[in-house]
Amino acid sequence: MWERTKSGTLLNSYALEPLLSPKPRDSLLIIRDILAVAAKRASKTEIVYRSNINFVAAEKYITRLLLRGMLETVVDEGKSKFQTTPLGIEALSKLTEVQKLVEGT
Repeated sequence: MWERTKSGTLLNSYALEPLLSPKPRDSLLIIRDILAVAAKRASKTEIVYRSNINFVAAEKYITRLLLRGMLETVVDEGKSKFQTTPLGIEALSKLTEVQKLVEGT
């Protein structure tokens, strides 16, 4: 569908739809992002900002990954941080591989 803006520019409104209503990420992509960020030791705040999730979601995913042995808590310069475990690195590798297959990259 074509629409004209106030300035007279003609736009295809269907082409703009993905920009206006982005699809939420799948939970496996969020887990992959968290594991990637924590591979270099990260605080909860770093995970939130670098994974582009909120603190409530971060708490849920971090707890799940800790319980499954994919993340561990470490103390770095007196501060509590999260580190991806060898099992988490393996999961990260597999999730990245699946993403490449699905997206064709």
